[in-house]
Amino acid sequence: MYYSICYLSKAKESLTEDELNDLFSYTAQYNNECDITGILLHSIGRFFQVLEGKEEDLLALYSKIKKDNRHEELFELFSGRTAHPLFVRYNSKFNVVKSTQDLNRIKEYLDANKSHPRSERMQRILEPFLLMGME
Repeated sequence: MYYSICYLSKAKESLTEDELNDLFSYTAQYNNECDITGILLHSIGRFFQVLEGKEEDLLALYSKIKKDNRHEELFELFSGRTAHPLFVRYNSKFNVVKSTQDLNRIKEYLDANKSHPRSERMQRILEPFLLMGME
C-alpha cells in the first residue's frame, strides 16, 4: 500500500533563483534515493508537489516540508493511503517540472491515465499552471 500527499504553497518572495535550483536538485536526488515518486513544480509564485511512497517516509518528509521557510501558506489538497499511486509509472522517478514542455508531458500522461481515480482532479489542479505557463 502506497501513501500519497499533495499540496500547494506560496513561495517566499525572497527566494532566489539559485535557492530554487538548489531546492530542485536536492528534492530530486533525495526523493529518488528514497524511492519516492511524484512531481514538484514552481510557477506563478506557487509550489505544487505530489509525493508518493511509503507512509512512514512521506509523513516524516512532509513534517519537514511544512516547517521549510522557503514557502508559506501551505494548503494540503489530499493525503492518504492509495493502492494505485498516480505517478509511479511516470518516468520511473521523482520529477522536477522546470518548463512548460515538462508540464505538457505531465498533462499528456494524465490524459493517458484517465482511469486513475486522481487523474481528473490532478488535471483540474494543474490547469492554472498550464494556462499561465512556467516562469
